[in-house]
Amino acid sequence: MDVIHGLETNLDAKSKQYKDHCLAHLFLMNNIQYIVRSICRSELKDLFGDDWIQRRRRIVQQHATQYRRVSWGKALDFLSAQGLTSSLGSTRGSTQRGVRIIGSYSCKTSKSVIKERFRSFNMQFEEVCQTQINWAIPDKELRENLILAITEILLPAYRNFLKRFGPLVGNSHNSSKYIKYTPEALAEALGNLFANKLLIKQGC
Repeated sequence: MDVIHGLETNLDAKSKQYKDHCLAHLFLMNNIQYIVRSICRSELKDLFGDDWIQRRRRIVQQHATQYRRVSWGKALDFLSAQGLTSSLGSTRGSTQRGVRIIGSYSCKTSKSVIKERFRSFNMQFEEVCQTQINWAIPDKELRENLILAITEILLPAYRNFLKRFGPLVGNSHNSSKYIKYTPEALAEALGNLFANKLLIKQGC
């Protein structure tokens, strides 16, 4: 057990060398998961006991949660309705003082802001995917669970934002510049994360 404790200490120290906090959490998640699975498949399982194993599994999930927060928190912020609410009331589909209102949002005052939100989300989503395209999670179950967790928080937020604010930019001639992705396209991109086959084959 002292050997494992020393290994965990070394992993923690090595993780602090990563400048990218997302990668640090992924590194610890991968390696602690590997230790747990290796012990569970060996005769050492009884020696370490269920409590030790469950504590490490919780640590794996904590790093997965922190990864999601650090990696995808900013993208989710761009999909928030905060700051977009108009003070013009809640009239739906009406016109007030020559300004078309959709829900409680003014086309005149909110259209440029909403375009910027879509543009910022696109840039953030693409930046995360591009940065992490070569990252890998060798454990298939862990990889699938993390992708599912990301999908379950990102897609509903995107669908809701698209439904509420898409009509404000959807009729413009360059709407595809802002609404670049369907929810299905986002899901497909997320599904391709962490599948660097070379790294997985090498067990890195």
